[in-house]
Amino acid sequence: MVLLDTNVFFYLANGTLNASTVDGSDVSFASITKIEALGHHYITAVEQGYLEQLFAECEQLDLDEAVLKTAILLRQRRKMTLGDAIVAATAMQYDCKLWTANEADFAEIDGLRLYNPL
Repeated sequence: MVLLDTNVFFYLANGTLNASTVDGSDVSFASITKIEALGHHYITAVEQGYLEQLFAECEQLDLDEAVLKTAILLRQRRKMTLGDAIVAATAMQYDCKLWTANEADFAEIDGLRLYNPL
């Protein structure tokens, strides 16, 4: 299973990435990704509609106690945003490869598998 970072959802919505990029993949997202993407202040109505449809087609991986504990540990070990910590922790707890265009934000995390679809 792959977990898409928020930026990958944006790239799919604005056409930077073709939807065929994720075809054939078992796609999921961290619950915080939905908040980040749909709550973005620059989102257009077209992007919002596309994202809502895409989220409905993917599996949402919820923020449970194991994800919380891992996110806390990640933030204790290095400076990172809360969103990135939750996304990384979710990928690790659910054994997903994290697809992100921001590899540098996650590069130093042991045990996290990354893929840049760009």
